Amino acid sequence: MRITLKQLAVFDAVARIGQVAKAAEHLNLSAPATSMALAELEKQLNSRLFERLGNKLHLNAQGSLLLPLASDLLHRVAQIEAAFSSQDGELVGQLNVSASSTIGNYLLAKAAVAFCQQHQESHVELDISNTQAVIQAVAECRSELGFIEGHCADRRIAVEPWHRDKLLVFCHPAHPFANKRVSPAEVTGFPWVLREEGSGTREHFVNAANALAMQPKVKFCFNTPEAIKLAVKQGAGLGVLSELTVEKELSRKELALVTVEGLALERSFYLITHKSRHPTPLGQAFIAFCQNFFNITP
Repeated sequence: MRITLKQLAVFDAVARIGQVAKAAEHLNLSAPATSMALAELEKQLNSRLFERLGNKLHLNAQGSLLLPLASDLLHRVAQIEAAFSSQDGELVGQLNVSASSTIGNYLLAKAAVAFCQQHQESHVELDISNTQAVIQAVAECRSELGFIEGHCADRRIAVEPWHRDKLLVFCHPAHPFANKRVSPAEVTGFPWVLREEGSGTREHFVNAANALAMQPKVKFCFNTPEAIKLAVKQGAGLGVLSELTVEKELSRKELALVTVEGLALERSFYLITHKSRHPTPLGQAFIAFCQNFFNITP
């Protein structure tokens, strides 16, 4: 068996992009050459790696098994090339990171900029979405590191606590609950403005609320903290977000806190990686940098 790096690079690109023509463009190859490399790889492995659904190629079970192994090997080759092209051990290359909304917008965006300013031959590509999308990106090896706010049950993924956070319940300053301590029974029946399904913030809040039999009535769902804060300012209902996202509005008295007795809103942020993928020096350096940058105790 003579698997080539070109074949693995083609496989990796098609797995990420889902189309041979676009993968060929990404790799600066012709479409026929890309198709041939993929066909040769499947012949050598004696296995089909993709199933076609519509106009997209999707990994089958065999392809999903190969992807983390291929990605790891390609990253190791990139490390070798970077090690012999860099000077004085300077970190070189691109690190793909995915983060859920609160972590990405309020923590990692500024950390990524500071990291790249310190290591000018490196680049952090940060994709911000919700927890489930981040888990999928790491599982499919599109991102080396993932930072999430919710639960991860994917057995392919290694999960470790990374940081602490607290959710806050808030309302319009003229709301009857503004700056008050209320019981779960008093809150029951009031409308809520929450994050979308798949959000770690929503998952943690709903679980905590259900533990108190609050059964929150969801009036509106939005996928950004800014939209939720705007809706609550308009009187749409009660909101819940990370304290990282509402500090400014609370200090300006544009929003008011609501304390719900017994509602457990402290939570962990998590770092996730693929179990079959070895960490790169760039990834390790970024994790260590973030620990210092945010004064995180391992």
